[in-house]
Amino acid sequence: MGRPINKKYFANTNYQDFGTGNVGGESVASVTIAAPIAASLAAGTTTVTFSGPQLVNGQAATGTAVIDGNGDLTGITITFAGSGYTSIPTISVVDSDNNETLSLTTGSGGVTVALTSGASARQNSIKCEAQIGAGSEVLTGDVIKQQSARRYKVKTSDGTAFCKLVTTTDNSLGANEMSIMATDSAGGTYLVSKLTAHKAVLVPVANTHGGTSSAGAQFASGTTAKWTFGSAVLNTTVTIANQ
Repeated sequence: MGRPINKKYFANTNYQDFGTGNVGGESVASVTIAAPIAASLAAGTTTVTFSGPQLVNGQAATGTAVIDGNGDLTGITITFAGSGYTSIPTISVVDSDNNETLSLTTGSGGVTVALTSGASARQNSIKCEAQIGAGSEVLTGDVIKQQSARRYKVKTSDGTAFCKLVTTTDNSLGANEMSIMATDSAGGTYLVSKLTAHKAVLVPVANTHGGTSSAGAQFASGTTAKWTFGSAVLNTTVTIANQ
């Protein structure tokens, strides 16, 4: 099948670093509150809830409220950073006894919620669309393991199965089929018919994976190109969809 793909592209390294494997995206790094937020909170009856992550199989972050002697909110302590976030979550702080609810959004009221980035960033993973059995199609199926250049173990919200890599358009995927998108330096898109450690066999397709795009013109159908998670280079490399 050619050289197998490095396991880091399946985000397996996230388990040893974060305790949650096989999901790309990011975790919640911190919540900062610039000045106390006036409220009537009590530590024993106040709960903190983060909105859920965008990626399938991601886990919501958790935290506890930091409350001063006046019952005002002064901070949020992260107890579990979560996984699978591609955008910054909102936070709900609720005191059930005092009937107090605060909705926190980054950039409002001195609240800043930051996701992991740079050296602390989670490992991105290959993004695919897959249909497990007769379930519904999922844009961000989680590739767990490579079986061959055209077959992968994939997990979605419908379950886990070995799926065949195909170049069928998004709305026509059959049971246990999956697709992977690539993009050239001009924004043209392709579906990948075969993927190895360093190369992808491409088929130009427009508007794939739910987006609006033109079919790629830099590589003819059946052409092999080098691939990367970084920026594509004109007539040389393509970017494999990842998050």
